[in-house]
Amino acid sequence: MPGSPLSTKIEIRSISQDDHRAFISRLSSASFLQLPEWGAVKNDWKSKSIGIFDGAELVGVALLLTRALPFVGKSFGYIPEGPLFVPSFSFNESVLESLEVLAKKEKIFLLRIGPAIPFRDWESEVIKAALASDEASSLLHTQSTSEYENGRLAIQSLNKAGWREVVSESGFSEGQPNFVFQLDLHNQNEESLSAGFNQLWRRNIKKAEKEGVEVVRGGKEELADFHKVYVETAARDNFKPRPLRYFQRMWNELNSHDEHLKLFLAKWQGQVIASTIAIHVGDHYWYSYGASSAFGRDARGSNAIQWAMMKDAMDSGAHCYDLRGITPTLDPHDPHVGLIQFKVGTGGYARQLVGEWEKSINKFWSLAFATYLRVRR
Repeated sequence: MPGSPLSTKIEIRSISQDDHRAFISRLSSASFLQLPEWGAVKNDWKSKSIGIFDGAELVGVALLLTRALPFVGKSFGYIPEGPLFVPSFSFNESVLESLEVLAKKEKIFLLRIGPAIPFRDWESEVIKAALASDEASSLLHTQSTSEYENGRLAIQSLNKAGWREVVSESGFSEGQPNFVFQLDLHNQNEESLSAGFNQLWRRNIKKAEKEGVEVVRGGKEELADFHKVYVETAARDNFKPRPLRYFQRMWNELNSHDEHLKLFLAKWQGQVIASTIAIHVGDHYWYSYGASSAFGRDARGSNAIQWAMMKDAMDSGAHCYDLRGITPTLDPHDPHVGLIQFKVGTGGYARQLVGEWEKSINKFWSLAFATYLRVRR
């Protein structure tokens, strides 16, 4: 069996994008951040498809992104929400050793990876009870509903091999989130899924229907309508918006070999009041970007568009609807708690992933890079 103590030495080498795609197509679930096309989306990075071999067998793949430091010939390396492996293979220290060998070969001074391996889940009822309690302050201090052995062993291997967990003080990972909120769509239909919503979610969806909110699919040309509302959202929520050309590039690349990216628009009184971008790979369906206008806010277009995406996810054969990142906070005074309060209304579950970890390959340049990031902030 691949990954057993008697298996041959793990080797990592370049593979073609076609082989990379073929491997992902055989997996039930894989992050869109590991598609070869994602490297073209992130065109300010260099990208490479790599294969992880156990002897002659390809047991894993990864999209390696690198960004070079000016003038020194050294790079920061990043594998977002990866590597990916066949189900029979367990992430282990041999893989980590091979990744370090690869990093040295590629002149990477600091390598960050983010295995999207489940570690712990908290079901909605547990979260609701914790939110209502005066004692609970974090998911990390709340008994989980389930724990996954593969995740526990992966964290154990990372710690043993000297990798550092990358989590900011707010609880957000500095890169991709290691706490997410998901809905299980397996064997669900519209009636059973909506039965899991809380009263506020059901009321808001009904209100949107009564107000005449219409949710439609958009094409590439409608990305401009999305972007207009997105820029308004950015100004309201105080974050820097990405330019329209970024989303146009996402559309071109993620739909170049298969239809992975979808655009939704909620319209009311002739105007777009909410818009979202969804991404679908295998049985996983992500709510990736969302935006809403102050105009028509009481028409509840945001709830209507979420419900439309959930129904599309079920129709598309997805088993998981992913509302993406949350922080572990349950503190009512923490500004981030609103994320989990909103998402728990869908009746889903919070999941802690193994998350992002990094290994310093060259301590001098890693320290210089960390200093540069602090100064830039």
